This record gives sequence, structure tokens and C-alpha cells, in this order.
Amino acid sequence: MASVSQLNPYQCDQCGTTNIVAAPVLYQQGTRAYSGTFSSGTSQSFSAQAAAPPDPRGYGRSLLLWGIPICFTFFWGFVGLVGILNRSKSALALGNTVTILLLLGIACVGGMLLSFRRIARYNREVYPRLQWNWEHTYFCRRCGKLRLIPS
Repeated sequence: MASVSQLNPYQCDQCGTTNIVAAPVLYQQGTRAYSGTFSSGTSQSFSAQAAAPPDPRGYGRSLLLWGIPICFTFFWGFVGLVGILNRSKSALALGNTVTILLLLGIACVGGMLLSFRRIARYNREVYPRLQWNWEHTYFCRRCGKLRLIPS
């Protein structure tokens, strides 16, 4: 039986070759998983690294950046508040400091929530479009040009 070869209807704009490949295919072909006795992981070719899919944004960085000041301000604010309740004589001296610390803690919680909202909006609105563009991007294997081909 003779096999019928399919012609690629797409060609590179720069060099004219039909040797183009989709970004997901190039990424899959260049990514290898390995496992040994003491180590395991993945390795990637340079072309697979260039054709890597977009990543959604995570919440870990914002949680770390905002969580440390939140813990600091609320901890010392509540320690000061307990000090005020135990010794009412020094309440005037510690009152302003405790108030500032607690207000800063509330402001940090607000900043963290706004940051989470911004990340969620990016993952909901921007990331799907980036993913769609990645799925429809083709690389020329001859000259390396990228081309977005909506199908």
C-alpha cells in the first residue's frame, strides 16, 4: 500500500519553507522525563524552552510578601493591646503605637486581598488568551520565525 503524504498548507513568511511545527508539538518533542536511582526530573531542549506554554500566576508570592507584615503587625499590635489591658497606667503611651500597628495590619490585609483579586482577574481574563495564542503559534524549523495561525 502506498501512503498518501499530506501537504502542509502553511508556510513560513520569511523563508518560504513548509517545515513549520506547532508550539505544543515542539514543546512536547523537546521535553524528556528521566528517572534514576538517586534523582528524577525533566530536561528540555532549547527549542522546547522557547516554546514553553504560558503559566498562570500563583498566589504564593503575594501570600509571602503580604503575610510577613500582616503577622508582624498583628502580633505586636495584640501584644501591645494585652499590655494596655493589663496595665492601664501606661495605656496612654502604648495606645497610639498599638493603634498604628493594628491599622497597618488591616491595610496589609487589604493590600493582600487586592493583590489576590488582581491575580484572579489575570488568570480568568488574560491567561486563557495567552494559552489560545500559544496553541495556535507555529515555529519555522528552518529560520526560527514565530507565526500565529488562527485555525
